[in-house]
Amino acid sequence: MGRVSDARERLLDAANELTSKLGYSGVTVDAICEQAGVKKGSFYHYFDSKASLSKAAIEEWWQTNSRPVLDKAFAADVPPLERIERYFDALYERQVARKQRGEPVLGCLGFSVAMEGAGVDQEVWEATQRVLQRKRRYFEAAIRDAKDAGVINVQDVETAVQAVYSLFEGASARARIQNSPEPLVGLYAQVLLLLGAAPQARVA
Repeated sequence: MGRVSDARERLLDAANELTSKLGYSGVTVDAICEQAGVKKGSFYHYFDSKASLSKAAIEEWWQTNSRPVLDKAFAADVPPLERIERYFDALYERQVARKQRGEPVLGCLGFSVAMEGAGVDQEVWEATQRVLQRKRRYFEAAIRDAKDAGVINVQDVETAVQAVYSLFEGASARARIQNSPEPLVGLYAQVLLLLGAAPQARVA
């Protein structure tokens, strides 16, 4: 039996790496093939377009890169506010590690692609929205649990989730623009103030 090709996986990895650095509009099929070490003919064996590859790559990024970090930080047995703190700490540590390796600070792939707007194929944009909604649900569950536990003071969970998620996205965008993890420092403290966390929760 012949060796199973890993060309598809290399194309997915290349698409995510290049898109993270250059944006969706700045990446071509030729560049992806060169990065992956895959011939263009082989590319079209697996994908019929850049958009179809990008959809698959975004899902791959979610399953292998983003979801494991979220699942660990937002585990149900962790106190609700601590889940958010753990996630922010993990993001900060990841970006510090990138800087130490001489790599650029990168934010959420789905958010970065979605921000390009008109330059993104509709099916790819929709894929990013699905991923961002999944991520948002982790924050929603944590904030809802915190409200039920009486450790935050918010009237409406949905409004609170929107405010916290917007704060998080803004800090991530600034980190990428400044190519520095520093905008992520103090993010958790800002969230506690935004949610009207009880004094003992703020100390923790």
